[in-house]
Amino acid sequence: MNVLYVEDNAHDADLTRRTLQRSAPHLNIVTADTLAQARGLLDAGPLPHLLLVDMRMPDGNGLELLQRVRERGLPLPVVMLTGSGDEATVVAALRGGADDYVVKQGSYLERLPALLDLALARFRTVSARRSTPIRVLYAERTLSDVDLLFRHLTRFAPHLLLESVGSADEVLRRLSDPTAQPPDVLLLDFQLPGMNALELVKLLRQEQALDLPILIITGQGDEDSAIQTLKLGATDYLVKQDDMLRRLPVAIESAHFRVQLERERVALRESEARFLQMASAVDDIFWLVDPVRRAVLYISPGFERLWGIKLEAMRDDWLAWRHGVHPRDRERIKAQMQSVPDGHFELEFRVVRPDGEERHVLLRGYPVNDENGLPFRRAGIVQDITERKRQEARIQHLAFHDALTGLPNRSLLLDRMALALAHAQRHRTQLALLFIDLDRFKTINDTLGHLLGDEMLRRVADRLRLVLREDDTVARLGGDEFVVLLSDIQDVADPAHVAEKLMAALSSPFQIAGHELHVTCSLGVSIYPRDGSDAQTLLKFADTALYKAKDAGRNDYRFFSPDMDARAHDTLRLENDLRRAIERNELVLHYQPQLDLQTGAVRGVEALVRWQHPREGLIPPNDFIPLAEETGLILEIGDWVLQQGCQQLRAWRDMGLRDLDLAVNLSVRQLQRPGLDQVVARALQASGVPPERLELEITESSVMHEPEQALALLQRISAMGVRFAIDDFGTGYTNFACLLQLPLQRLKIDRSFVQGMSLEGNEGAIAEAIIAMSRRMKLRVVAEGVESEQQRARLAALGCDSIQGFWLAKPMPADDVPGWLATHHGR
Repeated sequence: MNVLYVEDNAHDADLTRRTLQRSAPHLNIVTADTLAQARGLLDAGPLPHLLLVDMRMPDGNGLELLQRVRERGLPLPVVMLTGSGDEATVVAALRGGADDYVVKQGSYLERLPALLDLALARFRTVSARRSTPIRVLYAERTLSDVDLLFRHLTRFAPHLLLESVGSADEVLRRLSDPTAQPPDVLLLDFQLPGMNALELVKLLRQEQALDLPILIITGQGDEDSAIQTLKLGATDYLVKQDDMLRRLPVAIESAHFRVQLERERVALRESEARFLQMASAVDDIFWLVDPVRRAVLYISPGFERLWGIKLEAMRDDWLAWRHGVHPRDRERIKAQMQSVPDGHFELEFRVVRPDGEERHVLLRGYPVNDENGLPFRRAGIVQDITERKRQEARIQHLAFHDALTGLPNRSLLLDRMALALAHAQRHRTQLALLFIDLDRFKTINDTLGHLLGDEMLRRVADRLRLVLREDDTVARLGGDEFVVLLSDIQDVADPAHVAEKLMAALSSPFQIAGHELHVTCSLGVSIYPRDGSDAQTLLKFADTALYKAKDAGRNDYRFFSPDMDARAHDTLRLENDLRRAIERNELVLHYQPQLDLQTGAVRGVEALVRWQHPREGLIPPNDFIPLAEETGLILEIGDWVLQQGCQQLRAWRDMGLRDLDLAVNLSVRQLQRPGLDQVVARALQASGVPPERLELEITESSVMHEPEQALALLQRISAMGVRFAIDDFGTGYTNFACLLQLPLQRLKIDRSFVQGMSLEGNEGAIAEAIIAMSRRMKLRVVAEGVESEQQRARLAALGCDSIQGFWLAKPMPADDVPGWLATHHGR
């Protein structure tokens, strides 16, 4: 068996491979350490026999690969590996189409070969079953519908063999024809000439006792009638909607195999009934009764443990067990048992013990035949299924609810939105979607820890519940994002009023673990049908409006408008273009000279990135750097600027400009990413530039997030000989205690303190203070944004070391720098 094992942990992959080589030599293991590599192997072929995927991968989640396999219909079983074993992970894997899962705990490697063999065998059994032809008798009066279904099945489900008739009478004649091969499944359109499906199902089930699976196809508005056919014995029904043809083959197979399974179960029960041997050591209850004498012949001791009733009571009254049945289940159980005169039944009900404890049980009954094949006794088994019921309830709850808050999750929200949209369409009403995001919740999580953050989310969920009506839905999508669904609103004032109430509900402080915490929220609102007609569109537009509320200052709400969508698309298009800008060589560096005021010589240049967009032209950094910061592209751009700047400085040095220094800006994200010192070292080594000729500019706030880690990083880079400068000094929060520890050589006075300076007046007071402080700290000072001779003269008088700005030169392409330097003579 060829197994593709997708695992990023090299130790786990090697251990698994070596273990399986010893214990299961028939398994040939091929490994992939990323989802991308796994996709490539699957695309290249040939396909393995089985796919074993770890849930957590460096480039995504194993569920993504599972989804790709199922969407493409690749014929291979998938087994998921998880390290946690939590129910939510298991549910997600199984709901996504996994054939099985393995928890990396204990001796799982010893069990793995058998599990993989079983998964493959089970997959092949199901595949073989689907390859077996299933004969379908289709009753439909509209020939175009028959032709459409026939062509669809021929293309997508050729194993479903369709035979069509046009009326209920033809169905009856076809089923009674002894020369024709009987169908496996009966497919009925609800509206048939002469007799509708409701009457036909009643006739086939009650009068003719037909045991074929019967599927009903009904149009919009006939769902209630179709449900009545289920009560009369129909197996299932489908509504004529856009996706009916896609769902129909699965429904036919499901109905056919359910009936087959039931027939196999009946045969199994009959076989078991002949070999029952009652054993008192098991928890299940075995029983044998004589219906003619109305006597209990045998019942195992487990009855006393489960019912809490003495066995003698059953010997005195063979129906004494009914006294322990839950009052709400008694009549149902009695009616169901009377409706099966042949003695075959399978019933689930609740038992209430004398101490009040409630248990769920499964009761099966089988006839026991004599030598002539006639039933003369009845046997059965009772199983305590209480724990199974609890597990099913937990899994069902986890599949549709958020594990932390108990609120509906995305799946349940989408289900309720589908129902609400259908109701709104039928009754021509409006509904609203409110997308909620907690403001600065990440600060609470990062500062006080995730446990306290989780408690905060639970408290927030409780407050949101209290504000809303019982018919409204509040769901948690994940993180600090919530969605509120409001049905039957009258006008836009209704969601606005609810938004204000939700904001007010969160305005009072939270008392958690001795902390008084304050949190606000921002909301985006979309309206049906004004903004969209489907759930995904309404969610997208509400999210778009939410970000506009955040841009407006947070703790506010905004309604969606079409221009928001246009701006969002523009931003997305710009982001996509920016992702390809480096590989397309669209980024360029311009350089702005820095003048030494004491000598009049140009000692350095600052590298400033520009984007030469193929359609928009030259884009300044203020228009794309914030987007790069937000998306994380700034890391790649920052590395490129550092490498290109060093290479350009090397080229100038080769031209004889050996006294020129290079200043490069570092972003907050670059400082927070591990390995920046290695990036700097590689850039210097590749270019051959002396480290002392490189100056890295950082902002005050960039080192305040994690000052100890930032200080250690800067010291490692400084040890190479690289110099540091504080950029935009005075515009942000300054921690002087931290500042004194940084390995700095220069401070850059922000342009806001330079503008408006003249030879006289107090406009330069802040700049003067910064220069004086720098002298005490033994730091050199460079002023940015110098645009006039008056500003230059005033800065020189204050003792500023260097300047840069339009007075000296605008940023220029690299090819223009040597010529400009040649014509500059200490302006």
